[in-house]
Amino acid sequence: MEIILIRHGKPTAAVNPKLTATGFATWVKNYNQADVAENSHPPVDLKTQIEQYYLVSSDLKRAIQSAEICTGQIPQQQFKLLREMDIPRYKLPFVLKAYTWLVLNRFLWMLGMKGKMESFKDAKERVEEVTEQLIDIACRHDKIVVFGHGYSNRYIRIALKKRGWIIQAKDNKFWGKTCCVRLK
Repeated sequence: MEIILIRHGKPTAAVNPKLTATGFATWVKNYNQADVAENSHPPVDLKTQIEQYYLVSSDLKRAIQSAEICTGQIPQQQFKLLREMDIPRYKLPFVLKAYTWLVLNRFLWMLGMKGKMESFKDAKERVEEVTEQLIDIACRHDKIVVFGHGYSNRYIRIALKKRGWIIQAKDNKFWGKTCCVRLK
């Protein structure tokens, strides 16, 4: 069995301006609603590598669009559970670049800081649940490709490894591919 995790293409909103906490909250909203940028393309050989795979994605626009850009097809299944782990937004009195906000807020979130978003604990539990669903799909279809998101893919990879899957390759960049295999 094989599960390939692919991170979506670069969104149009993947920019790094200086922002206040309020500006960062708007940045996150725009990022979550963004299309894949016109100049963001998958590796040339990726489509042929996954032609025979069952196609799954997150239900967020950038994941569905990435699957379509890469394969020319809409995913056979789309899961809300495959959405990216929340990007936390805390009201802190700083002006920082968007990616600095992202790292700082995720760090505080992972330490347990509460807010109006999915907790880190809940996000990990959601990833565990969707990992079981992906394994079930892989049992039925043997080879699946999952168009998802960077942080969620990272934790799905960890969950698969805990269940005895072998991680053959991993890449967290836009269009990055992680190959996970398990002998039947």
